[in-house]
Amino acid sequence: MATPADVQRQFFDLLLQSQGWPAERLRDYQRAQLTPLLVHARAHVPFYARRLDPLFRRDGSIDWTRWPELPILKRADVAGNAGLLAPVTPAHYGRSGWINTSGTTGRPATIHFNELGALASIATKWRSDVWHGVDWSRTLYVRQGTDVDEAAWPAGAPGGLWGPSWDVRAQQGRSFRLNRHAKPAEQLEFMTRIGAAYAAPGAPNNAHVIAAEAVRLGRPHPMHAVFAAGEAVTAADREICRQAFGAEIIEVYSSKEGHHMAHRCPSAPVLHANAETVLLEVLDDDDRPCAPGQLGRVVITPFFSATQPLIRYDHGDLAVLGEACACGRSLPTIARIVGRESHMFVHPDGRKITRYLPDEYRAVLNCSAWQFAQVGPNDYEVRYVASGPHEMTDEAAVAQVFRDHFFDDAIVHFRQLEAIPLLSSGKFIEYINEFARQ
Repeated sequence: MATPADVQRQFFDLLLQSQGWPAERLRDYQRAQLTPLLVHARAHVPFYARRLDPLFRRDGSIDWTRWPELPILKRADVAGNAGLLAPVTPAHYGRSGWINTSGTTGRPATIHFNELGALASIATKWRSDVWHGVDWSRTLYVRQGTDVDEAAWPAGAPGGLWGPSWDVRAQQGRSFRLNRHAKPAEQLEFMTRIGAAYAAPGAPNNAHVIAAEAVRLGRPHPMHAVFAAGEAVTAADREICRQAFGAEIIEVYSSKEGHHMAHRCPSAPVLHANAETVLLEVLDDDDRPCAPGQLGRVVITPFFSATQPLIRYDHGDLAVLGEACACGRSLPTIARIVGRESHMFVHPDGRKITRYLPDEYRAVLNCSAWQFAQVGPNDYEVRYVASGPHEMTDEAAVAQVFRDHFFDDAIVHFRQLEAIPLLSSGKFIEYINEFARQ
């Protein structure tokens, strides 16, 4: 009988082949993974008892041309909905577990997942490591955990191996972690002390703050790469990490609902969707597929979540679909993750905008970190951490740039802080609509 490690290795080997499959073969593979999930959901999950009817022919076969007719699953449908849970799941999906989402959309939810999905997700991460030439025999720093007494600075805690168990070099690797309460200077000291060649500090802004601290203190720490997740990576994030660590940021588009959904291409500024584990759609306001270059909503269907199937689940993100990549990998591409739809700035007249301020204005504001929050109908607060004397800060210029990029009649206030506030989950949100969340 195959062990979980055996299954994971087989899937990892498959991933190294499937990344080059023709589009038709990849589509057929996706449908082969979706079919048992759909059959199972229709038969055993009360919520889907009739919801999937448009897709099934009378003989029980699936008419894939009718996939667009399936309704979109909203987070409100998931939160507290016992009818989405299957009382039994096929054995090959493995054991089930659950985890609470962070609530960055304003609606925390409990997500149930299966062991097969977690194993497959880690395998996609290892594929990305192969793309980027990651050396699993080196030391990794991880920022993880919200318990103030667990993995606290300065001792931290060992995390064990972080590469594939069957890889000889990976068996030499080590990882160490600090909890999310560790300050940037403490994280920098810890990374230096353990000799971290790689760091996984969470969101790219966390990497940015640690790197800025290294520059401020004149204590650069050479590393091979920084792994980042949870939000879009900016040009400023990349530049400060190069300056402080001599390292590139390798980002992953991930969530508790969809696991690892896309990884950065090593050859082009795009993300490759992990099409072997999740069907990722980018849809317009009428639920039609977006064309490359068009902004739309991310809708996902994870293949291996049988305990709580999420079929055409609105992930809450806005993204721009990419063109076929010249790197030779046939996996679909995402040109840019724009951010959470629920964090969009909204004008009193109904206009909605999601975009970023150019990173060069960090220097105008003279800050190492910033956050833009809508706090009223047309009122905004810019919170920032100064990186030098206050007289070098031009708040008026940044306020005008903000109005030029968002709403020309916006009322903009500034607040200088020692640190940007995090959500209770430890996440940092650079652009957030706090007025809509009230």
